[in-house]
Amino acid sequence: MKLDHVALLIDADNVSMDVIEQAIVWTAKHCGGPHLRRAYCTPESAVKHQERFKRLSIRPIVNLAAGKNSTDIALAVDAIEIAVTERPDVFVIASSDSDFAPVVARLRERGCRVVGLGQHGKVGQETQGIYDDYEIFEHNGDESAGASAPRKTAARK
Repeated sequence: MKLDHVALLIDADNVSMDVIEQAIVWTAKHCGGPHLRRAYCTPESAVKHQERFKRLSIRPIVNLAAGKNSTDIALAVDAIEIAVTERPDVFVIASSDSDFAPVVARLRERGCRVVGLGQHGKVGQETQGIYDDYEIFEHNGDESAGASAPRKTAARK
């Protein structure tokens, strides 16, 4: 399936860089190249991965607030704003975190298809069920690793 407007939002504090690279390849193959690529992360993560973010055309959204789930909240707020202003056909959220259930439901209410991408060993069945589709990628243990095939697919109809 190829769509015109695809927003890829990455919880970079939750998935590894090799999973992020796999997410970009998967999104391009299954949804079309994402027109919007954002990675939500700490300042330390943004500095550490700045070269890879540049190479992958990912805009880091640095979260200066310290506290539990502050990066998740930043991603959720942006997702709603993007849904209203940009009206993407599909959102792809790269995170193994179940905290995004409310924003996924709201995006779906706005007519968006929402796909989740996560990292093997970090994602539970309940997380997979909140999305329209969900893919799990292996973390290769090597932050310089390239893309590889997803481990499994869970789809919700």
